[in-house]
Amino acid sequence: MDDIDHVCRAQTSLHLAELSTGTRDFIRSSLGDVLLGRAPVRRIEHETTIFSPFGLGILDIAVAGYVFQHGVEKGLGTIVESFFPAPWTDQVKGRLRKHA
Repeated sequence: MDDIDHVCRAQTSLHLAELSTGTRDFIRSSLGDVLLGRAPVRRIEHETTIFSPFGLGILDIAVAGYVFQHGVEKGLGTIVESFFPAPWTDQVKGRLRKHA
């Protein structure tokens, strides 16, 4: 998680939770603090930990891959010839023909 002020903006899920509860007390630490040992994973054994991947680029890549794969499988989408380099569009066209 990015810094708390950054995450609690722009209608993120944490921002909406803050607006709903009127406080940020439910945010204990950043993932970086946990990974670096500056904050414990849990304060008590049965506590629930929630990770909000706001700003985590790999989430965007995973979602894009999921959407792309399902589009290919269903024969949906349009390749814009001038947007991607030819080797990439040739590869995608082959995958689209395979699923057609």
